Amino acid sequence: MVPLILIGAAVVGACLIFGYSSFVVGFVLMGAGILGLIVFMSTPGTVRRPGERETVIEERHFIGDHDDHRHYRT
Repeated sequence: MVPLILIGAAVVGACLIFGYSSFVVGFVLMGAGILGLIVFMSTPGTVRRPGERETVIEERHFIGDHDDHRHYRT
């Protein structure tokens, strides 16, 4: 919701400075979209580099008195 309010404020501000026209509104919206795309693409979560993040593949917890995960021959 906050980004939409900021984009609306940018459009209103540009219209107050340059005059109300569809060209000004479209140009500011296009600029906000390009800026948003650049910011989204530059976030660290989009590109995973080796060693940057580690993932736990499997984690097991054994709770109780007996060890079911070990099989002994008797």
